[in-house]
Amino acid sequence: MKRIIPSPLSRRDFLRQLLGASALAATGLGSNVALAQTQLAPAAATPFRFAFLTDLHLMKDGSLRSAEGIATCLGEVEKLTPRPEFILVGGDLVNACRDLTVPEAEQRLDLFLKIWHDHTALPAHWVFGNHDLVGTSLPHPPLTDRHYAKGLFHDRFNLPRLFYTFDWKGWHFVVLDDIALDPTNHYFAQLAAEEFPFLQADLEAHRATPTILCTHIPLLSAAPFSLAFAKQSGMQAHSPRTLVCTNAGEVYADFPRHDVRAVLCGHLHHYERLEMNGVSFINSGAVCGNYWKGPMLDCVEGFGVVDLPAQGLIAFDYRGYGWKA
Repeated sequence: MKRIIPSPLSRRDFLRQLLGASALAATGLGSNVALAQTQLAPAAATPFRFAFLTDLHLMKDGSLRSAEGIATCLGEVEKLTPRPEFILVGGDLVNACRDLTVPEAEQRLDLFLKIWHDHTALPAHWVFGNHDLVGTSLPHPPLTDRHYAKGLFHDRFNLPRLFYTFDWKGWHFVVLDDIALDPTNHYFAQLAAEEFPFLQADLEAHRATPTILCTHIPLLSAAPFSLAFAKQSGMQAHSPRTLVCTNAGEVYADFPRHDVRAVLCGHLHHYERLEMNGVSFINSGAVCGNYWKGPMLDCVEGFGVVDLPAQGLIAFDYRGYGWKA
């Protein structure tokens, strides 16, 4: 990466110091994490299963066996019984598009899509990640190219907006875009102003419908607020703006009056689950682990299996797919 957000530590070093702590041991890491469940209202929606895959990070020309790894992961998803009805994809499809020219980014994303469509026919819903930005870290960004920044994602996935909703068997899903650019073209985690009236109106229209939200960068995470390790590392106990959504509090304000059950996110490449006022905040581990170089701080390469059974439980099972870097 050519340009980074000014910070006392790099993102990866920050994760090593904070996420490696025993304070997060209770999040349950490993290749086959126990089911985490949240009680729903008695009137349950129709049962079904979907898969949550995030942070796939296809490398240049599929290097570090990243192409093979993505194919292997999709193969394991296809083998699940019962078979998922769709895949929710949490962003960062290819690695470091910020550093690529538009033609380079097009080539890499098209390779990703070929791998994807060669190995699964499941419907997919796509979330935008910070690595999906195109050309924003170049010395001379291609500002006028329609595929610059978020344009390529809009085009390839036919998404007029990167925040949208869909429904499935009595459940409502809201996909939000929390990737923003500051005046110096550095990314940070923030929902755009136009997303809030959209979200408020949508939640109000689905007040009695069980709802799941999804963003790329977490709306809530314990890691950046670990006081003991912040003190040990000499850092202030605050959340770097690239790790947790900076205006997530405005989202939480709408939760109590609606039936929001869970928020699914990625970005940290580490499995973490928090419960707040009946809402499960689930930050999934990454398909690529530590960028195809092995597990990320003991969190193996994996994906989430989400079951919404008739008895009214939402169950998230983080599973490794047996990848060896």
